[in-house]
Amino acid sequence: METPMQRRFTAGLAAAAAMALVLTGCSAGSSAGDGQSKDALTWAMWISGKEDKAAWQKVADTVQTDDDVDVTIQGSPFNDYWTKLRTQLSTGTAPCIVSIQSLRAANYTDVLVPIDDLAKKADLDLSEYDQTALDGMKVDGDLYGLPYDTGPMLMFYNKDLFEKAGIDEPRPGWTVDDFEAAAAKMKAAGTTMYGTTVEDIPLESQILAYDGGRVISDSGKLDAKNAKFAEGLDWIASLVKKGYATQASADGSADDNAFVSGDVAMYADGPWSIISQKAKVKFDLGVTTFPSGTSGASSYAAGSGFGISKQCKYPEQAFKAIQTMTSEKVLTSLAEQGRAFPGRTAAQQAWYDNAGIDGVEDTLKAALDKAVPLPGNKKSDQLNQLFAQYGLQAVNGQTSGKDTMSSIASQLNQ
Repeated sequence: METPMQRRFTAGLAAAAAMALVLTGCSAGSSAGDGQSKDALTWAMWISGKEDKAAWQKVADTVQTDDDVDVTIQGSPFNDYWTKLRTQLSTGTAPCIVSIQSLRAANYTDVLVPIDDLAKKADLDLSEYDQTALDGMKVDGDLYGLPYDTGPMLMFYNKDLFEKAGIDEPRPGWTVDDFEAAAAKMKAAGTTMYGTTVEDIPLESQILAYDGGRVISDSGKLDAKNAKFAEGLDWIASLVKKGYATQASADGSADDNAFVSGDVAMYADGPWSIISQKAKVKFDLGVTTFPSGTSGASSYAAGSGFGISKQCKYPEQAFKAIQTMTSEKVLTSLAEQGRAFPGRTAAQQAWYDNAGIDGVEDTLKAALDKAVPLPGNKKSDQLNQLFAQYGLQAVNGQTSGKDTMSSIASQLNQ
């Protein structure tokens, strides 16, 4: 994923780096049934280091303690995850438990089990999950996973630079006019306001907040020639032209790196990165909502969850495991460690308390209140690749938003 934003996003969508689960067979070359039974399931996930491995091992241990099911974890780099998973699914070597991102759920409905009936049979109260996170795990009304993390896209800002420039800190609900006025002052103080990106999640969120433009409808249908989205691209290009924003870069980490180094005052990211960024930067970190334009405040939310492969011979046992893996107890523990922003509302306070950033709770609650799931589409990955190619030209003023989206639409239709 791993694009930098996806790293940030699964960034548990997950923690400082993203955290998505990679599921493989019990051992290299094993089949879905080999070594698996009602009391032994395989759960592999991408792991970014020893701390991640230890944290997720505790999740597996909880399943063993609470459900008496032995969950075996295997790690794999996120870059390899989706290719490896598809290979396993096509060769009959898939695991029972499958981690899935909300953005990619639509790509895997052919190989995942809809879990609505399993949830009903288990008498699981789905209202205890964050509803935006839960909706992100649905495709065509069917639920394909229980969410473990979620989060609306946000604007991270350098409080020290705002204070130095004599600019009031941006509060939740600020507008595009407020943003541009602050950007002009920031430019006068010798600093570029915003680090641009053409990664799908932040780019689409920024334009959604600006004028409501979207290239994937709430039902998951592609609308690549959406006029408002094209106008949103033109607006971002105008920010670059005015010197309020950096030129977009082919390096997907450019905006993040520029922010950490203090070269820009703001960039877009998700709550999964807040705690890790706080530890990384050498200035006072703040977060706020995207500036709202004609459509009012809004943002996209995305996250990850756990589903069940159709190859699984023990779906009820697998569901019991993922129910425990997304329980309030487990997600509260992860939140206290500063990892995934919980997919259960009752566990979210623990994350707020651990973040230790003034205003973060008010900001996230305001953003969540207006956030909508960013639906996936079977061509979402291709769309993101096309943003990297054609969106780069639009943001940097080389082509118009309309022509850019026309080019993207033609590629998607091939």
